Amino acid sequence: MVAIAVEPGQDETRAAVLRGLSAHNEAKVGPRNTKPLAISLRDDDGRIVGGLVGELKWEWLYVDLLWIDAAHRGAGFGEALVARAEQEAREHGAKGVYLGTMSIQAPEFYPRLGYRECGRMEDYPVAGETMHYFTKAL
Repeated sequence: MVAIAVEPGQDETRAAVLRGLSAHNEAKVGPRNTKPLAISLRDDDGRIVGGLVGELKWEWLYVDLLWIDAAHRGAGFGEALVARAEQEAREHGAKGVYLGTMSIQAPEFYPRLGYRECGRMEDYPVAGETMHYFTKAL
């Protein structure tokens, strides 16, 4: 017999689901070959004023987060961070990059760098806004 239960915390369930899903995926497409990626933009005082966080896995780079402090936007730092991430991805053997960005962020930024929109979710994160998904072959 099995039962569905809402758990008070997610740690145990998350670990079990991740183990099971990882084993299934690896059996189908091979090892995940995961490598975290973090690239920072620092000012003269060493403070982080921007950065890119992602994960290299299988043959792809997933860009999870990209941010530039408002005082440093428009100076090419976003393009430089993405270019460096793409370089790291190529060195890791990745064949492509994928990411998501909201309409309140920078969906117009990525097509200028050769990314194509491959999907969208309307009314996210709230009504009237859109989540955009992009990909780029390396």
